[in-house]
Amino acid sequence: MPKISVITISFNSFSTIEQTIKSVIGQSYHDIEFIVLDGGSTDGTVDILNRYRDKIDILRIEPDGGIYDAMNKGISLSSGEWICFMNSNDFFYNEKVVEDIFNKDTDAGIIYGYCIDPDTGGSVKPLSLDLFWKRIPVNHQSAFVRSVYYRERPYDLKYSVSSVYDFFYYWYCRGVKFKYIDMPVAVYDMKGFSFYSFAWLW
Repeated sequence: MPKISVITISFNSFSTIEQTIKSVIGQSYHDIEFIVLDGGSTDGTVDILNRYRDKIDILRIEPDGGIYDAMNKGISLSSGEWICFMNSNDFFYNEKVVEDIFNKDTDAGIIYGYCIDPDTGGSVKPLSLDLFWKRIPVNHQSAFVRSVYYRERPYDLKYSVSSVYDFFYYWYCRGVKFKYIDMPVAVYDMKGFSFYSFAWLW
């Protein structure tokens, strides 16, 4: 079974970071590398991170150049065959998510499921990949990406909001296989960093 790197980015996430951590370290899958990068929180987040330090494989608490710079740092530190980002406002749907994903056929470059809206409890299903030309159809937190694609082309820092869209669209246009698995992967904060931004459209 492949090694999975789960990367969490945090900054002043005192009220949510512990739930994220517990959802990662509580996974039933046996080979998860857990990486946390905190941008130098001042609200008590660091105290929580230090409390779980022995459960975190790599912990960095230092300033960064923004969310995508921190994500790229996480990529450079990772050693897994697959990478999933589970950032500090979000968490895995249950303790068997990673196991259930990788107990299935993984003959793809990007595997994704769907998310749950924490406010409504409703399912947020991905859109058709045919719509990639105008918006991102795949939710970031529900996706597992072969690390080779992140290493070859990490997030482009010239995009302050839409670098995730740029990353996925780049590989979609180059024929990387996207595989949808109809299962909930993450509980995703629909009010997060870029969900409602019109920058996704461009």
